[in-house]
Amino acid sequence: MKKISIIWLIAINSLLASEPSAYGAGNLDSANPYGLTSSEKYILKNKEKVKNLAQGVGSVKIQLSQINENYEGLRSVIESFGSKISKIDQRLRNLDENDKSMGDSFATLQQEVTDLKEYVNESRQLQDTNQEKIKLVLGELSSLIDSINNNYVSKESFLALENRVKNIESKMEQKASIKKVAAVSKKSGAELLKEGMSFFKKKSYNESKIRFTKLLEKGYKPARSNYFLGEIAYFQNSYKTAIKHYKKSISLYDKADYIPTLLYHTGISFSKLKENNQAKQFFDALKQGYPNSKEAKSLN
Repeated sequence: MKKISIIWLIAINSLLASEPSAYGAGNLDSANPYGLTSSEKYILKNKEKVKNLAQGVGSVKIQLSQINENYEGLRSVIESFGSKISKIDQRLRNLDENDKSMGDSFATLQQEVTDLKEYVNESRQLQDTNQEKIKLVLGELSSLIDSINNNYVSKESFLALENRVKNIESKMEQKASIKKVAAVSKKSGAELLKEGMSFFKKKSYNESKIRFTKLLEKGYKPARSNYFLGEIAYFQNSYKTAIKHYKKSISLYDKADYIPTLLYHTGISFSKLKENNQAKQFFDALKQGYPNSKEAKSLN
């Protein structure tokens, strides 16, 4: 067939497959984990410690922010009073200089001077009060800094602990994955195919990938297994790996019901890789070989 000859002209590059995820006993993300090993218990304990440290640091940041806001507010008030006092002092000097020349207005001016002096005194008293508040805020800030230094780990220690936990988790996930693959290996080809398709429909791509990979090892329905591995890679944006499996699938069996989808997704994969000429060849093959398919119609 013409579409097959076109497909065989296309070069396919391989891509690393993604790792499966862990589940079941030993799941540290569970609300009530069970079946934990000593290493998993250590991880859980350190997770809680990291979480508590993160919450403590967040609380300290909030307190620092509130203290800083109080300090800035008090400083603004003091600056405002300072400006007013300066203007009042200037006004007083002006009044004193002009006092002798004001004649009948002397009594009125004298009262104004008295009022202004009272305002100055009140302002200075308020300034003294605010300065006491500033001292109190600075004292609280100093105490808070001392508390941070005494009760919380340094940023470097925090990051080191976090990285250590992640490394241990990664090793535990790898071990869990090996156990899971071993359990899957005991199932029949029919069981694996059913489970693989079920996980694929649920978009549990890593679980589905484990089953279809095992089907290939068993040699059970290799064309369909390669197609679904290609689809998994496609939906995980691993386009080179998808193309590799699509090519293998169609080379094994080119009359399957999924061929229009295979051609369509192969063309899109090449487009994502900026290989537009290759993509066009697959889209043309799809339109010529399966003109009535929904995939071909979507290209019109």
